[in-house]
Amino acid sequence: MTVVADATVLIYLAKIDRLDLLDALFDCALVPEAVYEEVVTRGREQGYADALAIDDATDAFLDVRSLSGDANDRATAIEDSTDLGRGEVAAIALALVEDARCLVDDHAARRSAESLGVAVGGTIYVLLEALQAGHVSHDEYVDLLEALDESGFRMSAQLYRQAVEAGEEVEK
Repeated sequence: MTVVADATVLIYLAKIDRLDLLDALFDCALVPEAVYEEVVTRGREQGYADALAIDDATDAFLDVRSLSGDANDRATAIEDSTDLGRGEVAAIALALVEDARCLVDDHAARRSAESLGVAVGGTIYVLLEALQAGHVSHDEYVDLLEALDESGFRMSAQLYRQAVEAGEEVEK
């Protein structure tokens, strides 16, 4: 399966030191150039350690893509009809043309992607997939959810409970 990652997914996987899951779980992990510029170029300028980890991952397994042709046209159409940021727009447009799952955490971006027929997932989806594939144990999965929360990831108590329950279902 091919995935297209937006900024928040990359940032939070880097914060919990699990960017490697994108390589382990998916055939191809794409990053739009707009997202790369947001998290790596500007991130390095501001001294974020996450930016260095993401940059290293682009050297190893993340494939940075610029939008052209149909993807660029779709991005323009999405941008004109939503209030989403350029990175989110680029991720959705690239996922559309690549027939890929869009990894995005922002609720409005998820709704926009789904309205266009794009399959979505987010940071928690990646962790749950890692649990299902046996890349992490149930205890590690819960620890990673806690690490996400501690790193500033926006997660309500209800979402946390749902994520833990989904992990428990995998274990059955």
